[in-house]
Amino acid sequence: MSKKLEIPNWHTVLKTITMPADIDASGHVPTGWLLAKMDLAGAVLPGQHFRGPVQLIGLSGISISGRPRLGQCITFRCRWIAGDTAHALLDIEACSEDRGQIGEEKLLGAQLRYVPAVVEVPDNIFPGSF
Repeated sequence: MSKKLEIPNWHTVLKTITMPADIDASGHVPTGWLLAKMDLAGAVLPGQHFRGPVQLIGLSGISISGRPRLGQCITFRCRWIAGDTAHALLDIEACSEDRGQIGEEKLLGAQLRYVPAVVEVPDNIFPGSF
């Protein structure tokens, strides 16, 4: 009896709408905005896996096929590829859709690698407040 191959599920981890504050001087949403949101979205599944903060240590296979436009809804989806107690590897994609329309356009695809983050807080981070 052969074991059935299971295809990992895609999980919607972030939905956002581009706003006027997100555009640059030329009136476009910069690619850097998309990459920053990708990092936030990508941290969701590893954060659940490690049950704490995570940090991005690797980015590969990135393909940017479009830029979001002002007022579009951007959906970020992730799927788990591999992971253990030391790292997590996942696929991520970002798709855009115009509000009120059916159908979406893929903007970005990449593989991200995360590890648990060590957060060190100084004893007295805000002197005189505690």
